Amino acid sequence: MGKASLIMVIGFSTALLMIGSNISKVSNQSIDNYLGYYKSSYAHNIAAAGTNMAARAIWENPVWRAGFSNKEFNGGFFTSRVTDPGYNQVKIVTTATYMGQSSVVSVLLQPSSFARFGYYSVQEGNIWWISGDTVFGPMHTQSKIQVAGSPVFMQRTTSLKGLTYKKGTDTPQFLGGFESGVNIEVPANLNPLKTAAQNGGKYYTGPDSLYLDFQANGQVKYRRGGEATWSSEPLSSFAPNGVIYIEGGNVHVKGTVNGKITVGAGGQSAAPKEGNIYIDDDLTYYEHPKKGTDDMLGLVAENNILIADNADTRGDLSIHATMFSRFGGFTAENYNNRPIEGSIKLVGGIQHAKRGPVGTFSGTPPKKVSGYTKNYKYDARLMYDAPPYFPTTGNFEIVSWFE
Repeated sequence: MGKASLIMVIGFSTALLMIGSNISKVSNQSIDNYLGYYKSSYAHNIAAAGTNMAARAIWENPVWRAGFSNKEFNGGFFTSRVTDPGYNQVKIVTTATYMGQSSVVSVLLQPSSFARFGYYSVQEGNIWWISGDTVFGPMHTQSKIQVAGSPVFMQRTTSLKGLTYKKGTDTPQFLGGFESGVNIEVPANLNPLKTAAQNGGKYYTGPDSLYLDFQANGQVKYRRGGEATWSSEPLSSFAPNGVIYIEGGNVHVKGTVNGKITVGAGGQSAAPKEGNIYIDDDLTYYEHPKKGTDDMLGLVAENNILIADNADTRGDLSIHATMFSRFGGFTAENYNNRPIEGSIKLVGGIQHAKRGPVGTFSGTPPKKVSGYTKNYKYDARLMYDAPPYFPTTGNFEIVSWFE
């Protein structure tokens, strides 16, 4: 009996010693795991902080590319490299170390484009957004947003000078939020677009107008004013970087765009007869945005973008483009004298200095007297993409953030 008890005691003791050893090992391993996680998290936080410091430096000075080298921060170190991978983008790669652990954060920035706005204006004038109006896409104005009734703004809406109500009972719906005091100025000039056309695009000078007829097969037919015959060339070789620009003249556009292109017309603000773009007929993508397409068109004018008054623009008119006007606006030529037209079926966006009329109405309820009605839809791709070298706001936005 005594011998059996002794064996039992020795067995229990051995088992307890093994259990205690395992508990000790698990405890030590847990501590090691915790310390490893702590060091890794700390290194990641340092990398994120270094990336934010680099992004802040770029925000303060868009041409800053010096980066940081082995900079001490919170007990660790980080190095940030800032490069230009192309397409006006800026890449920040930050590597941080803390107590032997390392972490990398990579961020891609690009200039914030005016193309992302479904609607932008400098002056609203005597324009009121009323019940039944729905604005798709981000909206901004440098003046006041004037509302009467219950217009609906689907995405983030901002203004520099606030909001004005027609009546105290007006109830505008800002489904993406509203913010006042936001200043987004038009660029001082169109030089970046002009320079791009001169370096890898297609550049012309006026006063003769430029006529472009885009083809569904990826070609573009073109001629200068006064020429009777058209020339034809693949869009990819006609303007390899996707920019066509005329300085001191006007552009006439129509057709089916198969590719990514920006068409610009520059001139002097004091010479409204130049720097205009005329839409001579339907201007659409080879594949409709609703069905998925990589086709994209930007129209950029120093002055106005006009629907031409001709036989080909009678009735309904389809336009697939985002349109920017630095001094003028999007309007219809002879809007108050032309016949009663159909609807402008726009898929894209409008950014202009002042809102332009496309028709006239009278009576209660309003009845069309001349020109067009509006059927505007926002191209949601423009939230994250833009036509080549489309005008930018001067600020950067994050395209991707990898940790």
